[in-house]
Amino acid sequence: MEPNRGASGGMAVAESIEDVLMKRLRAVEHEQIDLLQQVVDVMRHAHTGNHAMFVESLAQVVGIAYAMAQELGIPPERLDREVVVALEGMPLDPDSDRRQAVQDVVKYLKGRW
Repeated sequence: MEPNRGASGGMAVAESIEDVLMKRLRAVEHEQIDLLQQVVDVMRHAHTGNHAMFVESLAQVVGIAYAMAQELGIPPERLDREVVVALEGMPLDPDSDRRQAVQDVVKYLKGRW
């Protein structure tokens, strides 16, 4: 039996690569929906003051983001570095609590390298 050949006479490898890419895109789409749902949950729990559920939902947001990155070939270490760059580039009021929180997170992430 002759192998499957494309229009150019070569092996139909592009079809299998396309299938793999489509599966990855579908997985990422599913993860995006999950991520958005978790963000809604974070906001809802912040609004209601349910600290335990807020922390759980926030952890799920972070976890889903790392999983999505991994599925797209971005290792966790690179994502950590990109988070540091993003945080360091944020315009923050020098006297705000957020500024101190960002500095603490940057220090933590840099300590993991």
